[in-house]
Amino acid sequence: MNWKVFTLGFIWFCLSIFWIMFCSVQDKEWWIGDGDIKNICDLMNYIENDDARDVGYFFSLPVFFPAIYAILIKKKRYWFIYVVTLAVTGYWLWQFVIRYHWCF
Repeated sequence: MNWKVFTLGFIWFCLSIFWIMFCSVQDKEWWIGDGDIKNICDLMNYIENDDARDVGYFFSLPVFFPAIYAILIKKKRYWFIYVVTLAVTGYWLWQFVIRYHWCF
């Protein structure tokens, strides 16, 4: 692994986290902490079902194109690329899927 792979991986990681965060935020998420709304589950129960996460899914999927290009097309097998891809995938799953499924 050389410094270019590390630098590009780090830049891709930072931009990916920012873009996933931008695409996954709900319009009323700033209500959390005010009054009776303590977490995302309370927010989902309090507001109407105007969830726009399905749009965020599609806008955030291009985040994975650099990893697909590096791993599948260029056949670059650096452990750092796998670690960063796993971290970005985990964060993507948390923001769009997992944190909503823990609401009972």
